[in-house]
Amino acid sequence: MTANLSEPAAYSGELPERAVRERSTGPDGQALGRFAEIVLQTGDLAWVDKTLAGLSHKMLWRDDTTGASIALVRFQAGAGIPSAHAHASNQFMYCLSGRYVYLPTQITLTPGSFYWNPKGSVHGPTRAEEESVLLEVYDGPHYPTQPEWYASPEDAR
Repeated sequence: MTANLSEPAAYSGELPERAVRERSTGPDGQALGRFAEIVLQTGDLAWVDKTLAGLSHKMLWRDDTTGASIALVRFQAGAGIPSAHAHASNQFMYCLSGRYVYLPTQITLTPGSFYWNPKGSVHGPTRAEEESVLLEVYDGPHYPTQPEWYASPEDAR
């Protein structure tokens, strides 16, 4: 049944590999897939460490064409983003657990807090006052250039 499949698209993260039903190649040679609906139990996924100490993530979904993504991010107590920065798209965060502070403004995310950082708005540095898990959504690419705190360009995607 192809009625419940998506149009060909370039997605990555944990969900797409499990949901791809057909593969094709786009006009620019990019690998595309047609996807079916799927549910993912995030507790079954391993945390993947980033090159910034104390930060790990579970990438749930990414549109490789636009850079949009949905991930769970975890900051260990005392970890955070070390300097002020801006994003190349809108950033949305929903706090699932912990206490995560934007130091200059003292905006503090606690369970149930929703945070929207508009594209281009300078914010940070940040610090997790206790282990914090956040649902993080970007509606496009994360950064205009790779931040200095990431040793890997993959971490800045």
